[in-house]
Amino acid sequence: MKTLHISIILAVVTTGIILVITMVVLQEHHPEILSTKFPSSSQNYTIDYYANLPSQITTKSFQIKTIPIQIYAPKDKSLHLKLGVTVPNNDHNFIERGDGKIPFGVWAMLNTNDIYLQATSEKGTAIRDTVQLTVFTYSLTSGIYKLSVLLYEDDREANSRIITIVVD
Repeated sequence: MKTLHISIILAVVTTGIILVITMVVLQEHHPEILSTKFPSSSQNYTIDYYANLPSQITTKSFQIKTIPIQIYAPKDKSLHLKLGVTVPNNDHNFIERGDGKIPFGVWAMLNTNDIYLQATSEKGTAIRDTVQLTVFTYSLTSGIYKLSVLLYEDDREANSRIITIVVD
């Protein structure tokens, strides 16, 4: 019986050490975030590109999920889009200062921070690229987290989509 208790304690301690090491590695290898500034004058923009992703995913604690994100844009327009992940309503801070925030209990990363789309002779809007959002939940309790996936250009045209992560 004493051996069983020692085995359980060792398993819990080992799991905790592995989780801490994993989180340190994930935090150190977060993608570089570009820092840009908004123009001082207010201008009217027409944003004709957007990200298509599920509005909600369900996951378990300590689970990694990869979510494909389709990027829609006009076929006849060349674009250099930048991407980022932050919490909703922090879009301006992210774009202006690279000040991205992710809720405690979630780690999220896009497989790229830049997309270059070349114009074609075709008209209309279509899927021009697909990127991957990787989400790792490390909360010990269930909960609901919201992330904002941003698409923006150098001239600060931007839009975002919110994804809700439900941890069971």
